[in-house]
Order: sequence, then C-alpha cells, then structure tokens
Amino acid sequence: MALLLLLFAAPAFVAASGGLERRLIYPAIPVKYGSAAWIARQIFENERDADIVFMGSSHMLTAVRTRYVKEEFSRRLGREAEAFTLAWPRGGFDVLSVIVEDLLAHRRVRTLVIYDEGYDEVPHLLAPRWISLGPNGDLLRGVPFGQAVGLYGSAVLGLPRHLLSLLRPDRLEDPTSPAPDYWTNAYQAPNLASELGALRARIGFAARPGFLPIVPIVPFVADGSATPADVFVYGPETREQFEFGGPPTGPYQLHFARRVAELCRAHGTKLVVLHTPTLRERGATRIIERDFWPGELGADVALLGIAPARLLAGIEPSKVELLFYEVDHVNQNGQDLFTRLITPALFSIYDRAAPAH
Repeated sequence: MALLLLLFAAPAFVAASGGLERRLIYPAIPVKYGSAAWIARQIFENERDADIVFMGSSHMLTAVRTRYVKEEFSRRLGREAEAFTLAWPRGGFDVLSVIVEDLLAHRRVRTLVIYDEGYDEVPHLLAPRWISLGPNGDLLRGVPFGQAVGLYGSAVLGLPRHLLSLLRPDRLEDPTSPAPDYWTNAYQAPNLASELGALRARIGFAARPGFLPIVPIVPFVADGSATPADVFVYGPETREQFEFGGPPTGPYQLHFARRVAELCRAHGTKLVVLHTPTLRERGATRIIERDFWPGELGADVALLGIAPARLLAGIEPSKVELLFYEVDHVNQNGQDLFTRLITPALFSIYDRAAPAH
C-alpha cells in the first residue's frame, strides 16, 4: 500500500522539483505512437524559424503533403521555406497542447495549422507517453475535477518510464534511417522524415488499414473540377460556406483547445484550424465543423476548408474511393488533391500574419 501511495504521489514531487526535462520524454516513445525521433529533432535540435507547421492527430498526419507546401512557399517567398508536420495517432487536444508548448518554447513559428477531432472527454489514450507534470506543472489548472484525476493518473502510469530516462540516457533513433518501421510497413509509405513528417500512405481503400492483407494502391490523379477558389477561410463574406452542426466539444477538450490558442497568442503565432477531408462527408455542400472555432478560440483564429462535394466535384463516383485508405483518411492520391487546393489559401493566411516574436 505504501508503495502505491508513493507511486501516486510521485508526479506531484516531480512537478515540484522540475527535475524531468521534456526532451527526455521523446526518446522513450515507440515509433508507432508517432515518429517521436522526428518530432524531437524539430522541437529541440532545429533552431530555424518555421514558416508553417502542421500538427495534430492522424487526420493531419495524412491530409497534407508537407513537401509540396514547402516547395510552393519557397517559390512564393523567393527563399527556402521551413515547413514540417508533427503528428501522431488518435485525437485529443490535451496531448496536442503539451507538444505545441514544447515547440513554441524552443522555436519561432509564424503559422501553426492544426486539426484534432478531440471527441473523448477523457485523457488521450497515449497521455502516459507524452505528458509529464514536471515541466507541464500548470496542466491540471482549470481542468474539470474528474478529468484532472484521470490526467494525473496518466502521469502516474507514465512516470516509471520517464524516470528511467533520468537513470540512463535513451538512444534517440535516427528519423532519416532507411530501415523499415511501423509506418513504412503498415502503410507502404516512404520514411516520414523524407516527407517532412507527413504520412504518404500508399495503400488502397480497406476496412482495417494497417492489417494484412495490404490493399495495394491504385495510382490515380484526380481530374475533377475543384480549384483553389473553392477553398474558404471563415469570415463575414464566407460564413454561408460553413456549417456548425455539433455536438459541441466537451469542457475537457475545449479547455486544452483554448490552451493551444493562448500559447499561440503568447508567442505571436497565427493559429489555423484546417478541416480535413473524410469519405463519410462526401456529399456535403458546406464545410461541416462541430464547433465555431473562431468563437470558441478567438476571432484571430482562422478556420479553413473546402466542402467535400466541391473537393470531389467532377470525379467519377466509382473512383472516389481511390483517394482514401479508409473513411476518415486520404491516401497519397487524396493527399495530392487536397494539398494542391489548399496551399494558396494557406499562403494567403501566412502572408497576412505578423511575424512570430
């Protein structure tokens, strides 16, 4: 019993001492929970100011081809742009907020683009891997009591592995290594680092992606009628292009979504919420969001998207599935289409944003 009490109290002692550095958290995270080696390198080792960073759950991991965005930004800026993606499986604004905090504490970021579906009113399934209460000492402040207990419990579960990193150094894997890993095997994808952190999934539509047998991708260049003019940023003149249908995000997730927005304001970073495409919305003529994010997070937050019906307009219905590997995620075919359409709007937002301070 005494041992259990000591273990439960340990995160509070660590929080008080500040003895666990955030950079020690990342090497112990298995690659299937997000390429922690890539994420850590971008946060703690690369010191360049970032023009645009994409962050969030697997929706963001798969939706945008970051290398294309980098090339287009570089062409428009007349210099090499700095662009990358930091993403991981499963949604939850709690984990997103601590990784945003790490990033903005170490690097200037002019534009941060997020999407996170944050449905569950409980701590992220991988919170024990990503969250520590030492450096993130204020994390429980303002969290509803029941969820605060759960989040503290996540810190308890993760602490033994985090403390092991204090006793002996972890070896951070090389994110550029050509050796196969979970992502290259399950999704037949190129190394995440070679795609600047994005998952370029080279598999076809399947009910259970990542399980054998792998459905081979059918290369398909979408030749529909959508153009960048079909992409909208929410505002008084474009509000009819959006629909906010709920159910509203609960207080736990909304607390951490607001934390992300506040971190961005404190660091002079323009925050963009990007609506990513899913097959289940294919007939929608408006951009459907659960929440009115500029209202919930602040009027300075940009909300960007393209209605699914416009995204898929002009594409033969029998070929629409060639753009997805399952109902909620695009494969490389869909990634190419979506990225090409949204990049001009992203640059316009970036161009109007004040430089990060």
